[in-house]
Amino acid sequence: MIEPDGSADPAILVSDLTLGYPAHAGGAPYNAVEGIGFEVRRGEVRALLGESGSGKSTLMRFLAGHAADGGDRGARIRVQSGDATVLGVPMRRARKRQLTRLTARVGFLAQGSAATLPAELNVGDILMQPITERTKHFDRGELGEQIAEMMDILGLPLSKLQEYPYELSKGQRQRVAVIRSLMLTPSLYLADEPTLGVDALGRPGIVELFRWYRERTGATMMLVSHDIAMLEALVEQVLVMQEGCLVGAGNINEIFRHEDHLYVQQLARALRATAYDEIAE
Repeated sequence: MIEPDGSADPAILVSDLTLGYPAHAGGAPYNAVEGIGFEVRRGEVRALLGESGSGKSTLMRFLAGHAADGGDRGARIRVQSGDATVLGVPMRRARKRQLTRLTARVGFLAQGSAATLPAELNVGDILMQPITERTKHFDRGELGEQIAEMMDILGLPLSKLQEYPYELSKGQRQRVAVIRSLMLTPSLYLADEPTLGVDALGRPGIVELFRWYRERTGATMMLVSHDIAMLEALVEQVLVMQEGCLVGAGNINEIFRHEDHLYVQQLARALRATAYDEIAE
């Protein structure tokens, strides 16, 4: 197990944060996140919930240091007010070099990562790419053993290492993307819909992989998911967003059963009524 860094500071500290997008492609400026604040302690697994368009993916991308990537809107995320500190780095004032170092410590699985796997590489090279892009000095045998163990947990035959993304099902591509996002052994892991496109038989493997990873590393995790089984297996504390605002926070069982906010109750019922809202392959 990798030893934690011993810092008493929270892994994530968000204070009165408002995030927006500039006018883009004929659209008006838009705030996706409005004045939210919370903290995530080191070693904690926290869930971020909310309906589509509530600001979850924008917040996750910003916290992961990917504000410049633009995401689906194709524009850079801008801090309108407040700030967030991630692993001791103030995101609003962070320079490019700081963000480069931070992204080596923060694993990020963006929603739709399975669709952006490099088409020209086979699965083995895709999984090694995060390592080879950062260093020439690594133990290939040790990494090979780690990849083999992760593939086994997710039910992926080792023969898949020689295949290319177009040869895989949607669910297999998602599982490859999950492994790839963990290859740098991040101490903070942010995953946006990690079971997206994975069928009911494959989802427990992702839960087991996250458990395995936390046992090895003690990593902090923040998960966006509609998979209620995953949430109940891994998460104790929940944040709930609606239209960019934080409208609920607390223990997953308490907030779903006793929260007075109508939206939180409706969201809880929707999660429990449907196993998943994605048609999986």
